[in-house]
Amino acid sequence: MFIHKPEPSNPQQIGSVYRVVPVLPVGAINTPSQELAAQAKQLTPGETYDARVMQRVSDTTFLVQINSKQTQVNPNQAQANLTQAQPLLLKMDIGQQAKLGQTLSLQYLQAQPELTFLLKQPSTVGYTGTAVNLSQAGSLLGQYLGLAEAQQLSTRYEAINVITHFPNKPQLVAQDLKQALSQTGLFYESHLQALSQGQYALSQLRQEPQNQAGFNPAHITFQQLAVLEHQRFSWHGEVWPGQTMTWDVYQQRLPSDSNAQAQSESPEATWTATELKIDFPHLGEVKAKLSLVNGHLRIHLESGRTDTFALLQQQKTKLAQTMQENHQSIDALTVTQTPTVIQERE
Repeated sequence: MFIHKPEPSNPQQIGSVYRVVPVLPVGAINTPSQELAAQAKQLTPGETYDARVMQRVSDTTFLVQINSKQTQVNPNQAQANLTQAQPLLLKMDIGQQAKLGQTLSLQYLQAQPELTFLLKQPSTVGYTGTAVNLSQAGSLLGQYLGLAEAQQLSTRYEAINVITHFPNKPQLVAQDLKQALSQTGLFYESHLQALSQGQYALSQLRQEPQNQAGFNPAHITFQQLAVLEHQRFSWHGEVWPGQTMTWDVYQQRLPSDSNAQAQSESPEATWTATELKIDFPHLGEVKAKLSLVNGHLRIHLESGRTDTFALLQQQKTKLAQTMQENHQSIDALTVTQTPTVIQERE
C-alpha cells in the first residue's frame, strides 16, 4: 500500500511516496516471510538502489526488479573479488502512472515490520509520470484515518444502547434488530438520499450518531470504509438487558460451481448471511448462521457443550415447523457440536 505525498512540482513526475511495500516475492506465493527477510539482507538501510518496472500485475501493482549493489564475499578481500548479488524481484503497488521499463530510485529504509522503501524523485528529465495531489475530500479522509489509527479504533461497531427489551417476542426482536442496524450511522449518507426522495423520515435521521452530541467523525468514517472494503458489518453490544451478542452481516458472490449458483437464473447471484454469537448463562456459547440464497433460507447452529447440542438437535424440528408457519421456507437446518480444544500445560 502506498501513502502518496502531495507534490506541487513537475506534473510529468511520479509523486513521492513514504513507503513502497512489496506484497510477496515473485514465484514464491507460499514462501515464508523469513525468506523475504533473508533476501533483504542484500540491502543496506539508507542506501539508494536502481529499480526497473518489469511487468504490470494490476492497475496499480507491478513487478519491480531491484538491482542490489555488489557485495563482498570476504571483508578482507580486495575490491577485485567483489561479487554481484542476485537482483530482487518484488511485487509493489506504485500507482497507475508507472510505466513498463521505467527506472525508479528506491531508498531502502527497513525490513521490519515490513520491507519498506522510499521512492525518491528523479533528477533526470526523461522520468515520466504525474504528481499525485489529494482532493480536499481525500485529505479529510486521510486525516480521519490517521486519527482512527492513532486512537486504535475498532472496525467493529460497539453499541451503547440495548437492542430490545422483549426477548420473548420474536417479531419485536426482529424489528428492533432492524432499527439498531439502521441507526448505527454507517448508512447515514444513503438515508440522506432516501430522505430527499421522501422514503425516510427526518425523525429517524435525527436519531443517528451524526446528529448527536459528541459525534466522532473519524470513528464512523473509519468503520464505513471498513464496511465498504470488507463488505461486512460487525456489531457488538447488549441484545437485551444483561445479554451481549456479536452480530455480523455480509453479502458475497456464490462460487461458480455451487449448486445454488446452478439453480439461479442470474450468473452473478449473491447470498446474504447473518451470524449471531451469544454466550447464554445456562446454554453456554451458541452460534447461529442464517444464509439467504435467492430467497432460500439455510440455518446452521453450533454449540460446544454436549447437553446444549443435544437440546438443539431435539428442538430443531420444532424450529423448522415454526419457520414454515411464518411462511419462511427452509432449505436446510443443521446442528453441529464445536470441538473443544485444550492447550497443553507446561
